[in-house]
Amino acid sequence: MLFVAMAVLGTWITEQVKQSVLETSGAQGAQFMDGFLEPHVQELQVGGVLSDEVHQELDALFIGTPVGDSVISIKIWRADGTVIYSTTKDLIGQKFVSTDVERAAAGEVIAEYEDLISQESAYEQSLNVALIEVYGPLHRNGTDEVIAVGEIYENADALAAELGTSRVRTWVVVCLTTMLMLGVLYFIVRRGDMTIVAQRSELRQHVQEARQLAQQNDELRLAAEKARLDASEANEQLLDRIGSDLHDGPIQLLTLLTLKLSNRNIAKQVKAPPKGLSTLVDSLRNIAGEAITELRNLSSGLSLPEISGLTLEQALRSAVSHHEDMTGDRVAVVLRDLPQHITEATKICGYRVIQEGLNNAYKHAKESEKSVLAFSREGVLTIEVRDSGAKSASPLVGGVGRQKMGLTAMRNRVGALKGMVAVTTDAVYGTVVVAKLPIDPA
Repeated sequence: MLFVAMAVLGTWITEQVKQSVLETSGAQGAQFMDGFLEPHVQELQVGGVLSDEVHQELDALFIGTPVGDSVISIKIWRADGTVIYSTTKDLIGQKFVSTDVERAAAGEVIAEYEDLISQESAYEQSLNVALIEVYGPLHRNGTDEVIAVGEIYENADALAAELGTSRVRTWVVVCLTTMLMLGVLYFIVRRGDMTIVAQRSELRQHVQEARQLAQQNDELRLAAEKARLDASEANEQLLDRIGSDLHDGPIQLLTLLTLKLSNRNIAKQVKAPPKGLSTLVDSLRNIAGEAITELRNLSSGLSLPEISGLTLEQALRSAVSHHEDMTGDRVAVVLRDLPQHITEATKICGYRVIQEGLNNAYKHAKESEKSVLAFSREGVLTIEVRDSGAKSASPLVGGVGRQKMGLTAMRNRVGALKGMVAVTTDAVYGTVVVAKLPIDPA
């Protein structure tokens, strides 16, 4: 863009200098013709010719005189393009078609430089010198009437040299200015480029640091998730160990106590038992039996189910089947779109949700219809345990003891896997336990 601007500016300045010189030359030529030619054409009539006396006067004025040294050639034209006087005598009387003559006859002064292409300028072209060609109107004295057109050819060697010098100087100035602008622009762009490179390097370093931090965060998050899942599995294993200890310890002792308190064993030890002893023994035996039942329920809830080799669907059906075997209930089961591969912790958690939900439904709505629905959608496993009618308004939310502990344990299990549990209870429509678990909690 700068080079194009340089070329346009240099050309325009050179042309302006040339036009300015031509305008000056044209003005001077018009003054010359007014002073030297116009007085000799006053006798000319429209369509007429100059007399021999006028020809002689003009020849004496221009041929071989100091005035003729600066003016190479002179012509006088009629408005119709006929040459009525010329220092080149063979042109007199000839008629040419010339737009410059027409314009000068209309009152315009025309100056041209090195534009000799017309037939009437053959002599001037043969001189091989720089010429300025000036056309000007010749008026009748005291009026604006154009009676003829004058044409002079001036030697322009000095003008050509001056124009050449001016052109060289103009292009030198324009080129130097352009190079200066290019240098300034290069400095600005180079400095901006260095700034951009430095900023890009700094940005790349920040991006790399951000990626490293993001990678570290991912590693820490995965480690935390793994630790939480490991803690969940360890918690299940701890509960399983506690359940086994309850089964192998207190339950066995209480079972032995029940055997010791049997009527047959008492009869063997006491031949004649005192009155009322049988009643006391029966009461103690009943209390021990209830304790055994409660401890077995606790042990069953704490022990880890044997589902490690089962799919998720098989594990959930196993929870329902175990409840049906223990209680004699019949539970409607709908399982669909379940994933084939799932973490062990998620599978155990789903098993526990169904186990706890059905146990609570059995305790608080024993005669109601019970159902289990499980499905997966968009990476979330949804489990619903529903019964058709509850005995109390809110046994799970407002209950105490085992019920509240069971709900808390369920929420803790599900929460440990980034899930959520919602329980809604209605005296007419029953209770619905909804658990949502991410299929891949990590």
